[in-house]
Amino acid sequence: MLSEEEVHSNSYADRTGAVIDRQTFFGDDCDEINLGNEDTPPSKLRLNTSTGTENTSPAVINSIEDHDQYHDNHNDHYAQISPEPVPIKFNIIIREFEKRGDGMNAYIVYKLQTEVSGVVGYAKTYYETWRRFSDFLGLHGKIVEKYLSKGIVIPQPPEKSISALTKTKTNSDPAMSREVGIQRARHLERYVSRLVQHPRMRNDCDLRDFLTIDSDLPKAVQTAALSSFGVKKIFKNFQVVFSKMAFHMEEGDRWFEQVQSQIDELDEALRKLYTVTESLVASRREMATSGELLGKALSMLAACEESTSLSRALSALTDVTESVSNAWGKQAEIDNAKFSEAIYEYIMLISALKDVFGERVRAWQQWQDAQQTLSRKRDQKTKIDLAAGGRNEKSDQLKAEIEETVLRIDQLEQHFGELSKAIREEVARFDTDRKTDMKKILIDYMESMIHTHTEMLQLWEKFEPQAHNIQL
Repeated sequence: MLSEEEVHSNSYADRTGAVIDRQTFFGDDCDEINLGNEDTPPSKLRLNTSTGTENTSPAVINSIEDHDQYHDNHNDHYAQISPEPVPIKFNIIIREFEKRGDGMNAYIVYKLQTEVSGVVGYAKTYYETWRRFSDFLGLHGKIVEKYLSKGIVIPQPPEKSISALTKTKTNSDPAMSREVGIQRARHLERYVSRLVQHPRMRNDCDLRDFLTIDSDLPKAVQTAALSSFGVKKIFKNFQVVFSKMAFHMEEGDRWFEQVQSQIDELDEALRKLYTVTESLVASRREMATSGELLGKALSMLAACEESTSLSRALSALTDVTESVSNAWGKQAEIDNAKFSEAIYEYIMLISALKDVFGERVRAWQQWQDAQQTLSRKRDQKTKIDLAAGGRNEKSDQLKAEIEETVLRIDQLEQHFGELSKAIREEVARFDTDRKTDMKKILIDYMESMIHTHTEMLQLWEKFEPQAHNIQL
């Protein structure tokens, strides 16, 4: 990370990155209070600590640290400043889903099981709700509308898929609908879990209603088959591109310049890793299929073999091959669910982080555009005053517009500073969560691989005596 001098070495970084250190209400320079003075206010009286022996506990409790230290040295009696914070628990699981309706009216609903405690607004500790996919997209639209402009990184829900829509509405095979439901349930669970992890969004009223109201929500109007929300997002992206071309932002904050470069590199690396994981999953599935075919061929060979010992060994080899094939199939599903999809989720998170940086660029452009507007209005007023030889009605109108524009410039500058500060906090939170999540992803992958290979080793060790018993 950059030093403080480097961070504040530009024209406006000092406005966006500086954090004002506020003096505590009771500092170390509090005047010593005499207990014998009747004018001493009760709020500043010292605790009675005269025990005749030296005591390292603080005489005046000014902070939580002082309170903890006083409690350690006075187990019999202590002053309670504030209750200990209640630990937050917020777990969301989607394990059940069902298909409702027939034909083109068919859709899948998902059962959300929410365990929550220590969060304001939740009266119970357990909730069960059924939500369809369009409900998730409707919730996402509301969250984006409220929080994106404030610099909050909002996770991306799974996108609508034409193939998934076709399998759900036109395919009568339950297995096909189940495949769509299982994969989408995992994506939706990750999405909602990301929302409740954020300290600001977990108390959102729309999210709370989504998780707690045990009835159908009003149908979202922006989640049709070809979602208008997606169309708006595409149109917005085009606006950003044209805006950057017409009014390019020269980044003046070295910190933002460095972070955006790091994010681009991370995005490229994760996309390459995701491509490799997809190939890995496909290869494991191919190995499972090939092992199954090999087992059938060995079974046919064992049936026509005249040597009893060889036939018995081939039958045992058939069983081992089929078991190994099943193990590769299970490993492929684990790699897909816990490795490949987890990497793809982070690619989508980086996309959301880039959207936040785009909001900052738009805020800067609005600020600069207002400054240019102010300059034009001042030029117009000067020309009118010179032409008319004094103030007139048009000049007075421009004066009012100039005052209004100045106020708007101040608001836009403040918004840009607050947005930049919020993005710094979001990047720090993203970086902390990323390290923890990546560690868990890699550990889960390695543990699953160790378990699979251990299982295969045990299968081949059991087959070894059968191979040695073949009589030539």
